[in-house]
Amino acid sequence: MPAFALGQPLCHNSPMIIFLILALGSLALAGLTYYLMGLYTAWWWFWTIPAFWLLYALAGFAAFMILLYLISLCIARDKDKIYPPSRPAQWMVRQTAFVILKFMRVRVHVSGLGKLPGRGVAYAIVHNHLSMFDEFVLAAVLPSNLVFISKPSNLRIPVAGAFMRKAGYLPIIQGDIANGTKIIGMGSELLKKGQRVCIAPEGTRNKEFPNPIMLPFHPGSFHLATDVDAPIAVFAIQNTGAIAKRFPSPTHVYLDCVGIIEPEEAKTMSSKELATYAEGLIKARLEKKMARFYHLKKKDETEG
Repeated sequence: MPAFALGQPLCHNSPMIIFLILALGSLALAGLTYYLMGLYTAWWWFWTIPAFWLLYALAGFAAFMILLYLISLCIARDKDKIYPPSRPAQWMVRQTAFVILKFMRVRVHVSGLGKLPGRGVAYAIVHNHLSMFDEFVLAAVLPSNLVFISKPSNLRIPVAGAFMRKAGYLPIIQGDIANGTKIIGMGSELLKKGQRVCIAPEGTRNKEFPNPIMLPFHPGSFHLATDVDAPIAVFAIQNTGAIAKRFPSPTHVYLDCVGIIEPEEAKTMSSKELATYAEGLIKARLEKKMARFYHLKKKDETEG
């Protein structure tokens, strides 16, 4: 199963552009430093090239984050405003997600993307929710024009929050039915305008994973797509909850498109039946691929 991005063609829509600039720029500077310092005169100094590369890469990453901070001061200043999606902001979110995943040593394995609707077709995306890194993975892997329905606190994160708000992310308040109905309606309108909208129907992170393996899906989430007859892409995510715990060790994350629910099929089901069906698709994938999970101890084994 191939890991994402490394096999993708380099184009304006590739999430690799900024990463490649940092990586290749650091390599060029490392080679230049090696040459100017005259280290090439003795073969045993060859080890300094990867050392210089690492130093320049870390410096480049720090400079990139400082640049993002400065830009964030100029955009989306109103933390309570819902902004229309900005393509440049969506592009920057995608690029930054890719860079951060690489920095965190995350290797994402993807399957099933061939099932997705063709280019230019807007669709809703539903997935299980394990970590804040879920959105990083989805943003880096999936096509552009992607808007997330996310909790308000995520949109107030320094630097990142400004870009997410400018990218059109929609803040949904857990347990607030009126707010949920409003935000789902706004997401449906974005689908009609050609955006792809992503939601985690569990409503919150599954902090008790792997017991239970998933939280129940909220049926109301599926009105996002059914109200405008949009397809629903169902994704199973594995191991994003282990990224922060394992760093600086590498983490293998798996993102699988386990099914596409076409509007005609969705019309034959109630919202509750639709939620149960999508939940079942993801749960079946997670249970089938249990060996992919990193071995996490259950709470009752670590307490006391």
